[in-house]
Amino acid sequence: MQTHETQGRWRFALVSATVLAVLGLWLVLPTGSQEGLLTRASYDASFLLDSGARGATGASPVVLVYLDLDSHLRERHPPSEPWPRRLHAQLVERLTAAGARAVVFDIVFSGPGPDPEADRAFATAIQRNGRVWLAAERNQWDRETGTSAVAAQSVVLPYAPFLEAAAGWGVAVLRPEDDFMVRRAWLGPAADGAPALTWAVAEGLGARTQRPDWLRYQGGPLALPHVGFSAALQPDEVPDDFFRDRVVVVGARPMVGGFVERRDEFRNPLGRFAFGRVFMPAVEVHATQLVNLLRGDGLHRPGPASEAAAVVGIGLLLAWGFSRMRPMGVLGAWVGSEVALLGGVALGMREGVWFPWLIVAAVQLPGGAIAAIAHHSVQAWRQRRRLEAEKRAAVERIREQAALIDAASDAIVVQDLDGAVRFVNPTAARWYGDSPSAALRLGGVESTAREKVQKDGAWMGEATQESADGRELRVQCRWTLLKDADGRPQSILAINTDLTDQRRLEAQFLRMQRMETVGALAGGMAHDLNNALAPVLLGVQLLRRGESDDERRRLLDLMEANANRGSDLVRQVLLFARGRGGTREFLRPDSVIRELATVLRPALPREIRVETMVAEDVWPVLADPTQLNQVLLNLAINARDAMAATDGGDLVLAVDNVVLTETEAEELRGGRAGEFVLFLVSDTGPGIPPDVMARLFEPFFTTKPSGSGTGLGLASVARIVRAHEGFVHVRSTVGEGATFEVYLPRSLGAFAPSEVAVSPAPEASVALVVTRELSLGGMVAEALRESGARVVMASRPEEVSAMLDLHRGRMRWMIVDAGVAEVAAIRPEPGVRVVILGGDATGLPAGFVRLARPFTREQLVQAVRGEPPWSAAGPLSA
Repeated sequence: MQTHETQGRWRFALVSATVLAVLGLWLVLPTGSQEGLLTRASYDASFLLDSGARGATGASPVVLVYLDLDSHLRERHPPSEPWPRRLHAQLVERLTAAGARAVVFDIVFSGPGPDPEADRAFATAIQRNGRVWLAAERNQWDRETGTSAVAAQSVVLPYAPFLEAAAGWGVAVLRPEDDFMVRRAWLGPAADGAPALTWAVAEGLGARTQRPDWLRYQGGPLALPHVGFSAALQPDEVPDDFFRDRVVVVGARPMVGGFVERRDEFRNPLGRFAFGRVFMPAVEVHATQLVNLLRGDGLHRPGPASEAAAVVGIGLLLAWGFSRMRPMGVLGAWVGSEVALLGGVALGMREGVWFPWLIVAAVQLPGGAIAAIAHHSVQAWRQRRRLEAEKRAAVERIREQAALIDAASDAIVVQDLDGAVRFVNPTAARWYGDSPSAALRLGGVESTAREKVQKDGAWMGEATQESADGRELRVQCRWTLLKDADGRPQSILAINTDLTDQRRLEAQFLRMQRMETVGALAGGMAHDLNNALAPVLLGVQLLRRGESDDERRRLLDLMEANANRGSDLVRQVLLFARGRGGTREFLRPDSVIRELATVLRPALPREIRVETMVAEDVWPVLADPTQLNQVLLNLAINARDAMAATDGGDLVLAVDNVVLTETEAEELRGGRAGEFVLFLVSDTGPGIPPDVMARLFEPFFTTKPSGSGTGLGLASVARIVRAHEGFVHVRSTVGEGATFEVYLPRSLGAFAPSEVAVSPAPEASVALVVTRELSLGGMVAEALRESGARVVMASRPEEVSAMLDLHRGRMRWMIVDAGVAEVAAIRPEPGVRVVILGGDATGLPAGFVRLARPFTREQLVQAVRGEPPWSAAGPLSA
């Protein structure tokens, strides 16, 4: 018996040794179908054991300056256009003053730029620095000869003035593998003699280092110290110490969104083991290679012969050792060997050497251990399996059936024909409590269901039932008649599915559809009403100009006030239906609050005291001034109405700078972390009850008496604030008042200028009015004639063309009704100002301006003359 066991052990050792050795050779040598998979993984995973790959620190000899999206936005430069070379010159001057060791541009300057002065400034800055290296571009193409096509390539050197001023140049070439990762270090020179950019920099800086074969990454993606291009230009943002005595590499950080869009990014070996970024910019790969050269810590790999001998020896050793151990001993030896192997990998990385250790760790060690454990355990396992197979199968079937019934989300009840309940599952017990027979109570259809199930064997329908805790359940019932072995009816199986939430969601969906329909109808009605109000408002103003009777002027004032009131209601409805506003500009929040307080004080009852609280140095906001005033005015009017029930009180208008942390933002409804300008409207009214608070921003919801409110005020407030990328938070205690907090994001732009140039008045010139509405056209023409313009009318495109030809050279203005479908096709000659009455500003051609309807005579004349706020050209000028 012992001899047989020994022979079996030696056979196992021989077979396993052969398999492990052959498998190791097949994986380590560059042959076989799995070539390179574990080798790549070994290289990548080695950095997890590299104590130096823990992220960049201040000791890094290389820092990065990225041409990133934030820099484009801050410098207001289109991302699709080349970066201005005047800014490159400023950067080199900044780095020279900061004492940078060298500057490396991973950007190809192959020719002159659009600004010769900027090119000269850039060349001067490069020469003054004296330690600037530039990247050359390598082009490759197919060249046809007389008999075949051959691949050819050439090197495009940097622009000659830059090259003469620079300390050197090189080709920025990376050789990624098919998994988008750069592992080998290419240092050149190439066949055409072009040097590698990083090797040229290292030699130029006098780095005495051995050429590494493989890259040693310094950490995960974006681990090297880096700043944006725009920030690097600002000494108050990035101190000189960040650049002093360091090599600064300047390159682009790609602005892509998805995996398939990667064009100049490569995978990072540490990124694949993390949950963060996986890709790193190509310029960071170049910078990593430069760090290896400057530190002399690149990686090397043993030769093929050494690796082959190692895997064969390890295979023989594992087979012999594991064959002499019992399963628990094999397991312990396996774990110990893995730990020792990891220690060897860490030691090798410290010495700058790596090897395909995962072939041993992931194949040979587990393969040998599993084979040994299987060899010693297979007989006992097979015998135990035979003895327990049938019992395990039977128990498993029972367990699965019980688990399915217990886990079912439906209520399952079995009731015999006499009414006694024989079985209930946990869901039925939870629904119906001590009365499981309630599952078969269907109200008026119960008798019909029993007749149906006994006749046909099945019945299905819906019913309303009451749960044990008093809730109303809407359930779908499926009854099945169960029979005994002789085919006689025995019991009824009832399965009830809860449809309560589904029916509630369907009802909510129907309400949403109704609201959407109401919004569309309201938007269409508001648009038509706007068109009707425009000539009314304009006509009232024209009538009042020639009226001297006080009573008639009072009636005209009353008509104008009601028209303006209707216009405000229309504007709110259109804003709610369309969800967008007009022009946004940089505003002073303190001025907005003070102007609002000035308007409110004389308009509010004397019992309401208006107080303002304005912080110093309030940040600017980018907002539509009309919409922002509408938000604050709506909140102030609501506060006034609330305090009417308490015979007055205090209305506080405040503005301040707020910086929200993640924790603070989570406590606010819709909040997020960041820098905000807080507009606060607070009152000392009766407060808001919790049931009203839940529906506060629903469209058409109001607590005011019928006829006193539209229910659109707070809905418009919420929509406007969301459109400005902000949010609204409400605080209220019943009996103590309410506070509405409007958070708008801080803007880094400048305030709009207070004065603009005014174009000449439209006197003794021709104005063309294009409209199909005779009433509106007549009012507009009358207003323009009073301003000294000669007015002509047109309603169709062919009439417009004829008028433009007839009055060529004298035409100064075109006032076009947005209802004319051919607005976009109108092409006036240069110098003609086009004003669109109504419509959507976002779809206008360049150079057109929009005047919202209804409008006053003064607004019409201002738009025609180009006075503020219509002084700027473009589709968003109004």
